[in-house]
Amino acid sequence: MATAPNTDNYTLGKGVVFFDQLIAGTYQGERDLGNAPAFTFNIALEKLEHYSSRGGLKAKDKEIISQITPGLAFTLDEVNKENLALLTLGDTTLETQTAGQAVAEEVIAHLGKRTDLAKRGVISWDLPYKDAAADNVIFVVGETVTGAAGGIGIVTKVTGDATSGVLQLSLTNAIAFVDSEILTGDGTGAAEVDSATGGAASVNLAGILVQDDADTITFVEGTDYEVDTTLSDDAIGRINVLDGGSITDLEVLHVTYAYDALTYTNISAFANTQMIGKLRFVSDNPAGNQQELMVWSVSLTPAGDTAMIGDDWSTLGFVGEILKDETNHPLSPYMDIILDQTAT
Repeated sequence: MATAPNTDNYTLGKGVVFFDQLIAGTYQGERDLGNAPAFTFNIALEKLEHYSSRGGLKAKDKEIISQITPGLAFTLDEVNKENLALLTLGDTTLETQTAGQAVAEEVIAHLGKRTDLAKRGVISWDLPYKDAAADNVIFVVGETVTGAAGGIGIVTKVTGDATSGVLQLSLTNAIAFVDSEILTGDGTGAAEVDSATGGAASVNLAGILVQDDADTITFVEGTDYEVDTTLSDDAIGRINVLDGGSITDLEVLHVTYAYDALTYTNISAFANTQMIGKLRFVSDNPAGNQQELMVWSVSLTPAGDTAMIGDDWSTLGFVGEILKDETNHPLSPYMDIILDQTAT
């Protein structure tokens, strides 16, 4: 480090922020918080003053620092699950959903509005068929179809006629259907898997079967309800009951659908009252001296607004109050600043 005055001491600050969170008495390891457009250090002081009363004008004859509150503030612009949990004082859990099928799940209709399903990741399967028996009998929506190899699915939509077409099925295992096998419905439908168009079922997002609570009326997709993939209804797991259709407000519906195997992170926001840990800032200044700030204990809280919609990059703001740690660092209980590290 150059002795002042020297222009080499002029600093343009850049660097990386690390946080080692303390959870249930155990440090989790230093995590790189990602790109930090801003990082500042500050000190708030309170002074105790004494004034002489021996005569004449009241005059200050002594002052001491009675309270010190060091702090810091920084901004992050990498919006990931760990940083969002830090921002919301939340806990993260990895949720796992096994693929399956919901049959006649009870849902309350809200006319012109969306209603949650019990599962996320709604899917269905397209299975091409042809009329092997030439009996001119077509499958119907709601019919349960069984393949000769053991595959079972519920018809949610039929595209085609009695000669050939595509069945949209709600099922849990499309691989159970094989090319050219005979398909039998629990009604009157019968057909053969059409090997000429690919055989085994392929994914077709968001096909569902919606019926009344007696399972006697089958409602029409696009007229009575929809699963809008553009608005992520399939990923979230919800249906939109349309105005002007046959479904009435608050009607009990039975919804049959398949759901995919998936994993996702859930953040339980504000599950904690504080986020405490060690914080390290390591500079990488393009101009000026390099520093390393090691804060032994800091309590982080969110600061400012986080834009979910905007014309600029979203940022996450934090302020931190540096706490005193005399137990582990009696000679420097707040923080250390490391400078001039050179190999000898």
